[in-house]
Amino acid sequence: MNSLSEKDWMALLLLNRLGVEDRRRARNLFSEGHRPERVVELLDPRSVATHITFDPQKELSLCWQKGVSLCSILEDAYPVSLREIADPPLVLYMKGRFELNDENALAVVGTRHPSFYGRTQAKRFAGELASKGVTIVSGLARGIDQAAHEAALDVPYGRTIAVLGCGIDIVYPKEHVKLFERISQKGVLISEYAIGTPPLAENFPRRNRIISGLGHGVLVVEAHSRSGSLITAHEALDQGREVFSIPGPVDQLTSRGTHQLIKEGAVLAESPEEVFEALSGKWKVFSTEMSALVSNASAVCPFKEVVDEKEFPPKTQNPEGETPLLTAGENLNCVVEALNEEGSLMTDEILDITGLDPGELPGILLKLELDGKIRRRRDGKYETGSS
Repeated sequence: MNSLSEKDWMALLLLNRLGVEDRRRARNLFSEGHRPERVVELLDPRSVATHITFDPQKELSLCWQKGVSLCSILEDAYPVSLREIADPPLVLYMKGRFELNDENALAVVGTRHPSFYGRTQAKRFAGELASKGVTIVSGLARGIDQAAHEAALDVPYGRTIAVLGCGIDIVYPKEHVKLFERISQKGVLISEYAIGTPPLAENFPRRNRIISGLGHGVLVVEAHSRSGSLITAHEALDQGREVFSIPGPVDQLTSRGTHQLIKEGAVLAESPEEVFEALSGKWKVFSTEMSALVSNASAVCPFKEVVDEKEFPPKTQNPEGETPLLTAGENLNCVVEALNEEGSLMTDEILDITGLDPGELPGILLKLELDGKIRRRRDGKYETGSS
């Protein structure tokens, strides 16, 4: 049901505000072929009546005004892994856009008050995993979240997703204005909360199921014994995701949570390579000819289709008869040839030599690495041959 009318969107926005059981019933009714507008009619009127003051038409207008796009669970663009959890949001408010390779995601979470060690490890793990094409998911909070987002953004083709505990139009904490903007341009910010929703304390534990649900696993860097990061880790376990935990100094308070997780069975993570290899069976390889998987919802008109599926994959020749674009196989070969000639290269050097689109390189490196044709050394350089 990718063709949604304005009335469908208004119904979805209303349904998104209902309780867990009502949303579950709504999903069941969707699966039976009912459109959102009809689903509202079929639900208990008392549930809908509790949100009588919510004006979905005004909400659509606010999305238009604030440049917010919407993605519903009824669309193909909705994240596959998130769709699988017990209570997925029916609608995601977004700034930025999802890309195909965002299915290769890992959540990185931890304390808002990290030590130097914790911040360093968050940057190390997030940066190196992002350089392998892994999208880093976190919550835009101070501390570990911030370090993880920034490390991913510092990779030329790095991707990151920030899950907010407030409306998508609110920057929280306020000092993350620049980070908020960087993510909207080079990743995606998402929220299940309506426009203008303040950052209430109860919102943050709830959004943790989305953070864990977007990826194949959760990496906890530093956490107190009662940290919200442990909630995310336990959500991940309930969702069948892998949980990784970085050990820390035994006399440090922010090590208690991570050590507790290890005692409970979390995978002790000493290097980014270990995490990457532990999830090797989960990573997906997409055609390098396939560009971003954009939502069928426009950033200026949330209920208008803007993508013709027939356009994918893109043509391999420019309309004016210019030099044909490389095919997927040629892209793979040119990377291998560059490494054969140079011996070993950093990612930015690969981009300089091959002239590839920075957005395509993560998928290329991931496929070559999984095929055993190249490997990434500890110094960050790539070379031919399996590890």
